[in-house]
Amino acid sequence: MSTLFAALRTERGRHVASAVFLAGLSAMFLFCGYEFIRSPAESLFIEKFGAAAKPYAIACVPFMMAAMIYAYGRLLSAVGAKKAMAVSMLASAAFMTLAWAFLDTAGRWLAFLLLVFKESYVVIISEQYWSFINSVLRDEEGKVFNGPVAGLGALGSLTGGWLLARYVMGIGTENFILFAALVILPAAILSWLSYNSAGEPAPSAEEAGGKKGHLHLSILRENRTVLLIAFIIFSAQVVATALDFRFTQLVQEFMPQKDARTAYLGNFWMYVNVFSFAMQFLATPLLLRYIPRRAILTAIPAVHILSCLLLFFAPALGLASAAFLLFKGMDYSIFRASKETLYIPFSYDTRYRAKQVAEAFTYRFAKGLTALWVSGLQALGTVAPGFYPALGVIFSGAWLAMSFPLTADRREKA
Repeated sequence: MSTLFAALRTERGRHVASAVFLAGLSAMFLFCGYEFIRSPAESLFIEKFGAAAKPYAIACVPFMMAAMIYAYGRLLSAVGAKKAMAVSMLASAAFMTLAWAFLDTAGRWLAFLLLVFKESYVVIISEQYWSFINSVLRDEEGKVFNGPVAGLGALGSLTGGWLLARYVMGIGTENFILFAALVILPAAILSWLSYNSAGEPAPSAEEAGGKKGHLHLSILRENRTVLLIAFIIFSAQVVATALDFRFTQLVQEFMPQKDARTAYLGNFWMYVNVFSFAMQFLATPLLLRYIPRRAILTAIPAVHILSCLLLFFAPALGLASAAFLLFKGMDYSIFRASKETLYIPFSYDTRYRAKQVAEAFTYRFAKGLTALWVSGLQALGTVAPGFYPALGVIFSGAWLAMSFPLTADRREKA
């Protein structure tokens, strides 16, 4: 089963393709909606608080993430994966609708809360997609299907970014928050259908109903691979946050008008998703087929070391946007597709519970902790512009170092 077409010629290949591609179509709508809220939330926050205040908001994200992941864990124990995902989506849509309705009357702190929320909800739901896909596919199937399925999510992001950039000047920044809520509804329906197609994954008797904990945190101590993934996610997100803060500073400097800034950010994320889309459909299947997993997972941080060094020595908006685009485009495509195959052999609780902590929480905890650190440095004095790319170099190096033991035990299976 070395190619997608070969997989589709088998009965099992067609069966799993139906399920995972329905999940991919669901993700397409979800990430289209995320583009509708990502740039508006950023732009509204900059208008109300300024770019210098963003680290304070990001420092609050881990607290919201912790509460949301614990609530998800309880929900998973009570109703199972299919209903937990549906509730996650519908609750997110309800919050966005309320935010849109009260944005003009609730004061500027709603813009603060909206930024924190948009950083949280999408990561938790995204990990639920991968928990499902990793439960349906086998290892070799993951190498075939992960790229194209993730590509559907990128197509949604690409479409959302294009629509935002094209129409926000006429429709207005705030109204796209309502559109983000509405687009989640077809995502929820398609997700439900994907579970119906494959059948809902069931935990073992020992793990059923959250018997080992609603988050089953002991897996992080027992499973070396998952623990290393958590450390790598932490390092990678410090790099992402450093690039994000430098990019946001330069965007505020060169784009002072709200709607023009929103349009620029929409275009930027559209280009990120064009790159990611091309990677997922064209490069990722070939790389996963012909390049060992170890080579892929070590090459990615090496690329980021180089881009951060360039930004350190030649600071400019164009280079900052290119470095941030490269990070996000690779994170959404080849890094995600190759990393997810590591979860396939593991238990239900590893895929559905520990994964939320190792990835979703760590993803935003790293961003929040970095923001808290930067906030402290800002309180003591001005943070030099070169601080951010230097931080990126240091943590890309740590990421690279941990990629070797992550892949060492599985090298023969790669």
